[in-house]
Amino acid sequence: MTTAVRVNTHAYATTHVATNMLRGMKQIIRESGLSTSKITGEWAALEAGIAAWLNSGHLKGLVLEIYDPGKRAGDDLVGRFDFTIDYSYYGDGDGELWLDPGTVSYTVLKNGSYPSRCNYRLIADTAPGYPSVDGWSTTTFRSTAGFTRHSVGTAIGGGSLGAGLHYYTRSNG
Repeated sequence: MTTAVRVNTHAYATTHVATNMLRGMKQIIRESGLSTSKITGEWAALEAGIAAWLNSGHLKGLVLEIYDPGKRAGDDLVGRFDFTIDYSYYGDGDGELWLDPGTVSYTVLKNGSYPSRCNYRLIADTAPGYPSVDGWSTTTFRSTAGFTRHSVGTAIGGGSLGAGLHYYTRSNG
């Protein structure tokens, strides 16, 4: 007698990656010297959207924009962090779920902190045709003109999913 068990790890992987991208963003916010009350208060809606779009394959990335509300619009961005999604990171995937919080801490260390007057927002970068999720609306990204993007590497993995981490710094010159 032979018994075969097949577990669909996709649901576990999407929940793991969604939750840990948010945990990573919360860690960035906290370690950058900003209040985590905003992300904590929006957690349920944020997690629902991210998990839904990972599950449907529409999530391209999760972006944290940090801005100075005292500066004029269009020139108020002071920092940005992106988790970008790779749906084929592990090929067929082996079901392993992992997180590297050291990568997140390293990123904050390389980037530095922000004045406490700064604010932030999380934006889901989605592909066309994404399903709507309560608590989310459309917006546009702040300009990254004058900034340089730095890649840190993959910080989260689950099933076939990987989430790479990037940060932006003001360019010299």
